[in-house]
Amino acid sequence: MKFLLNIFIVFILSACATTAKYEELLNTWLGQNIYTLIDSWGYPENSFEGPNGNKVYVYSDSESYTSPTQTYGTTTTGGYIYSLSCQTFFEVNSSNVIVKWRKKGNNCKTR
Repeated sequence: MKFLLNIFIVFILSACATTAKYEELLNTWLGQNIYTLIDSWGYPENSFEGPNGNKVYVYSDSESYTSPTQTYGTTTTGGYIYSLSCQTFFEVNSSNVIVKWRKKGNNCKTR
């Protein structure tokens, strides 16, 4: 059990560093033309008009994995399914310039 706790702590700490790097990357897109982003990241999964009339482009990524099972005597642990996802939203003004971004999910990290 202590081993699993250590793995969990390492996972959380590494996720924080990766998230910060992802946010730094997203900040570099502010002020850029949306078509430059599309050339780099590919076509978005979705887009919609925001409440303020700006267009919002959505990039999504998801994956899942199963933890390995381990047996200790008569007790078996593991076999849990973990789902990871990230949605990144880029808001674009009428000049096609990225003015804002937002992300949500448990796996937003640098590409």
